[in-house]
Amino acid sequence: MTLASSWTVFQQVLESDRQFQGLGLPRGWYLRFHYWGRWCDRRQQSPPVEMVTARLLEHRVTFPLSFAYAGMAKGILLDREYQLADALGFVPRTLVDLGANIGLGALYLHCQFPKAQMVCVEPDPRNIPLLRQTLMLNRVPAQVIEGAIGVTSGSLNLRFGQNPACSALETSPMHRLDQQVPVTVQTMPDLLTALGWDHLDLLKIDIEGTEDELLSQNNGWLQRVRAIVLEIHPNTTAETIASYLQPYGFHLTRHGHGQEPVYLAMRSP
Repeated sequence: MTLASSWTVFQQVLESDRQFQGLGLPRGWYLRFHYWGRWCDRRQQSPPVEMVTARLLEHRVTFPLSFAYAGMAKGILLDREYQLADALGFVPRTLVDLGANIGLGALYLHCQFPKAQMVCVEPDPRNIPLLRQTLMLNRVPAQVIEGAIGVTSGSLNLRFGQNPACSALETSPMHRLDQQVPVTVQTMPDLLTALGWDHLDLLKIDIEGTEDELLSQNNGWLQRVRAIVLEIHPNTTAETIASYLQPYGFHLTRHGHGQEPVYLAMRSP
């Protein structure tokens, strides 16, 4: 890394630190958090998990966080990827979070829709304890399902590497990862039947490239969904995803102005 690029990164870290101050974190918190994490990474050490207390949508929240999840945390907390209360135009009563990771997305959604019944689906076993801790600390009454959602039920390998925010099913072309673990896979109809839900108000999807397969194959269940917020990964395009959703009456638009390509799919009036 050159001196110029190091300076650019430093300026970006300072800006993130300023934004985290807006959530009630002390000045210099993210500066320390970022560079301590970088120091650990360079020495191939696991960055420590620390408890973070912040102000989120007028709620005081506490959650575990390590540098490995920093990028995801900035997207959810600073870019407000899941700020949906105004965009939806309705209050969801049922909500499924596919790719819940450590629960920051679920926490953000719960702060907006505290009465919604919520289910968090997460396949990476490294994230499950932190997900459960985030939900417990903030009294989010969400059901946790350890596994993945796919186009057919059964078992698939979850590929993973050092970054616990980028694990992906073997059917995803997104990442070249050198480790794997088998995980249980069920379909969306399986899940909705098990929950006893005839329909789903809001589906959040962040599944590292598997969204193309999920939304294009065996997708009749989409007629039971009212709205979808999803991150679209580089193995597909927004136009392609829109073509899968359009037959079911959805209109897909870019949501927010964050760094990650997050989209909102709503049924046409």
